[in-house]
Amino acid sequence: MTLFDALGLKDPFPYIEKETYTRYQQIWRELCQGKLKRSFKLEFQKKFDSTLYEDEFYSDKYPRILENSIKLLQTVGWRNNPYDKQHWGNWLHSLSPYQGRMTPSLAHWLIKIFSKKGDVVLDPFMGVGTVPLEADFLQRKAIGVDLNIYGYVVAKGKFERKPLDYYLNYLKEIEDIDKSEIDISDIADWIQAYFHPETLKEIVFLNEKLIAEKEYFLLGCLMGILHGNRPGYLSVWTGCIIPMTPRPANHPEYRPDKDKPEYRAVIPRMAAKIMRMYSTGFPLETNARIMHGDARDLNLKDDSVDVIICSPPYYNTLDYVGQNRVRLYFLGLNKKKQDILRQELIQDSKSYLANMVDVGKELRRVLKDGSLIVFVLGDVHRTKYSINTADEVSTIYFEKLGLEELMIVNDEIPLNKVVSRSKRKKFDRILVLRNVK
Repeated sequence: MTLFDALGLKDPFPYIEKETYTRYQQIWRELCQGKLKRSFKLEFQKKFDSTLYEDEFYSDKYPRILENSIKLLQTVGWRNNPYDKQHWGNWLHSLSPYQGRMTPSLAHWLIKIFSKKGDVVLDPFMGVGTVPLEADFLQRKAIGVDLNIYGYVVAKGKFERKPLDYYLNYLKEIEDIDKSEIDISDIADWIQAYFHPETLKEIVFLNEKLIAEKEYFLLGCLMGILHGNRPGYLSVWTGCIIPMTPRPANHPEYRPDKDKPEYRAVIPRMAAKIMRMYSTGFPLETNARIMHGDARDLNLKDDSVDVIICSPPYYNTLDYVGQNRVRLYFLGLNKKKQDILRQELIQDSKSYLANMVDVGKELRRVLKDGSLIVFVLGDVHRTKYSINTADEVSTIYFEKLGLEELMIVNDEIPLNKVVSRSKRKKFDRILVLRNVK
C-alpha cells in the first residue's frame, strides 16, 4: 500500500513507479504540477532562424521576373548554410515522419522563388504537408491534398492549432488511464510485437479518443512517437520512419535490450512531443486548406491556383503504404485495407506515366493560364540502368498536354543524406513547366 492509498488520496503521479526513464518521470510530475512550460528542456535544438521568413528574394533592384527566378533556382541555395542543416526548419515540420518527403528548406526556397505573398500554392501530393506548411508560414494561401490517410492526418494536425495550454491541460485531465477495460486481444499479432501490453493499451485508449474527438494535432503527435529508436518513442527499438519488424526471442540475433518491449508511458511522451512542436513558435491563425483526396480528381475550381509545387510519388521506388504500415493500422487500415490503398496510390511502374497524364490534365484545369508547375522528381535506379523521371514526365506533359518545359535543375543529394549503401550519385530533378492554355 502506498502513502496515497493509506490517506485515501488519488496518486497524482501514477506513472512514476512503472516508468523506467527518469526524464519521463520528471515530465509527468511537472505536467501534473503545471510546471512543464517553465522547466522543459529540448534534447537538441533546431537549426532554425525565423527571420528568414520576413524577407522575399526579390526587390526593386532584383525584380520578380522568370529570368531571375531561373537564376535563383540554379544557385541551389537550399544546399547552403543555414538551410543545409539536417534539422533546419520549424519544429512543426517534425510532427511525424514520412519517407521521401520534400525537405522544408527546399520547399521554402521553391515557394519564395515561384510565388508571392497572397498567392494560392497547391501541393496535390502533400504527404505530411511540408509544402503547405511552409507556404502558410510565408503568407501564401496553401492547399494540400493527399490520398494517403496517414499523410492527411499529420498534415491536418499541423494546421489544427490551439494554445499550448489547451493541449497540456487535455493530457492532464486524462491523468492515469484506466486500462482494466481496454481489450487488446483483437489487435493484430504483428502490431503487438512492437509494444509492451500496458503501453499498447494506453495507445489504443488515446488513439480512439483522439479520433473520436477529431484532435488532429494530438493524433499527429501520437503517430510521430509510435515507433522509433530512442526512449522518447513507444515501441521496441526500430526505425522511426520505416518500422523494421522486431526480432522474436528465438532469433539468433535477438537482443533483449532492443527487441523485448518495455513499458513506456504514453502521456509524458506526448507532453514532451507537444513541447518540442511548440518550441520554435508559430502563428495560431492559418489560411490553409488540407484535403483528403486524389490528385487525379481535385475538388477545386478551374483557374483557381497560382502555382503548383510538389514532389510526386517516386516511380515505384517507395512503398508509401508498407513504410507507414504501423501508423496506418492505428488509423483504421488493417493489412487488407492497406493493400487496397496501395492499389489506389500512384506508385506502380506499369501505370505510373498514364496516371501522371491524368494528374497533369487535372493540374492544368485548376492552374491559371501562364502559371507554373514545379515538380521535384527522383531518379529510378535499377541494377543495369537508371530512369530520369523528370525527362519522362516532361516529355509526356509536352506531347500529350501541351505544357511548356522551362527548365530542369539537377539537385545532387549529398551521400550522407541518402538512405542507401550505394556510392552512385543521387539526384532530385526540379522540373519547371508553364501552363499554356
